[in-house]
Amino acid sequence: MKKITLFLFSVVALVSVSKAQTPVNALDFSNNPNKYKGMSISISGLELSTTIQAPTSAKVASGVTVSAGKGKSAAAAVRCNAPKGYKLVDVNFPNDPTFKRCFFMKSNLYSTLPVNQSAIKATITFKTESKFGYTISTFKL
Repeated sequence: MKKITLFLFSVVALVSVSKAQTPVNALDFSNNPNKYKGMSISISGLELSTTIQAPTSAKVASGVTVSAGKGKSAAAAVRCNAPKGYKLVDVNFPNDPTFKRCFFMKSNLYSTLPVNQSAIKATITFKTESKFGYTISTFKL
């Protein structure tokens, strides 16, 4: 009985570790983000932007509108409102410039990024949840 319990525990631990952080190609992710739903993935070669843009209207604080993606109409736009304690991060996919989604990062993690730069090459690890946006947990420049 002890061996069976240890075996089952080992299998569960191995499955958990294998799903912990999956390296993914940026183009594969942008073509089918729902394939990675609920997973914590890592993508390299992305560009983060921290440029401070001048407000263009009085409704800057209401959030940023991002298109819903390939095959979706413009009416199906998603509002990107960062939760309390988080900042909205502009993430660009160089292989697919039309792919735009909501990426968030904790404010204290965001403050470690270089300020006012338009194209910071980085590897990011984030939790995929397309309904609310993607939460970046770590980055490497």
